[in-house]
Amino acid sequence: MTNKRIKDGDQVLPGDRLGVIEEFLPGPGTFQDQDDVIYASITGLVRIDMSERKIHIEAITRTPIFPQRNDIIIGDVQHVGKKAVIVNIFQVGGHYCPIPYSGSIYIKNAAAGYVEQMRDLFQPGDIIIARVQKQILGMARLSTVGPRLGVIHSSCSRCGQPLTLQNRRLVCTGCGNIEQRKLSKDYGKVYELMHVDESDSPPS
Repeated sequence: MTNKRIKDGDQVLPGDRLGVIEEFLPGPGTFQDQDDVIYASITGLVRIDMSERKIHIEAITRTPIFPQRNDIIIGDVQHVGKKAVIVNIFQVGGHYCPIPYSGSIYIKNAAAGYVEQMRDLFQPGDIIIARVQKQILGMARLSTVGPRLGVIHSSCSRCGQPLTLQNRRLVCTGCGNIEQRKLSKDYGKVYELMHVDESDSPPS
């Protein structure tokens, strides 16, 4: 984050440049070097008080966040097999995970009705929203059964350009390729973690 303009709410690591003394006064979680440059001293979120022109870092809790039954997660698909996919989970219940966590979706929990193979529903790199069913051996078992569960962002498997939803089909903005996924009805929205009603997914 060294060369980026720091904004309120940005996540930073120790040593990330925040600004200079002419811009802000250093607050908790920051330090100032001999050249009057302000840096983060802890991992956390940038907080800027423009009325006092003061910057500080709000520490991110180091308590691990583990997906629990019925939690809603957002993650990206890492591997697609014939009967299951592996997901890297980066949000749980509206909170970003401070440590990596993995989940899996088995074919029977991917969509309502018959599914022949998982590649008909997911591709590596897809961003998905899913519900945690249970924990087995340190991995979250996930479900995407339900109208708001499934893929919310995807790229073309041929050229890598974004896929846009047109008349219920995913069309590549680059090459025109048409693909299919198990779509969330929120496909294409900015993927802040959304509230998903319990009625959107049947209990396991």
